[in-house]
Amino acid sequence: MSVDVVGLTTEYFKVWNAHDVAGIEALHAATSTLHDWDGTHGPTAADVSKGIGGIWTAVPTIKIEVVDIYACGSDLTCVANIKVIVDADTTLKICDVIEYDAAGKVVSLNAYLAK
Repeated sequence: MSVDVVGLTTEYFKVWNAHDVAGIEALHAATSTLHDWDGTHGPTAADVSKGIGGIWTAVPTIKIEVVDIYACGSDLTCVANIKVIVDADTTLKICDVIEYDAAGKVVSLNAYLAK
């Protein structure tokens, strides 16, 4: 079975924008991590979703706009260029490197902030 990393990544950001903690947890593998410029969450899907939920609590209007998603054949890793719209005055340019397992669950997400 081929894993559609572009489709999975598109769905991931839809769930992220819905601020759905349970939905994000369901998209992560049981053992998974999220690392960004501000911290690391893991080693479980519950830890990751709790960490992301904390972002939504702190910044209730935050949302993500997908700019581009890059994939390479059947590789289970993709790169997503996104804009994180924090508020009307603050938009962050981010590059996410997302690794999936064979079941299509996120095993790692590393988010890089443009400087």
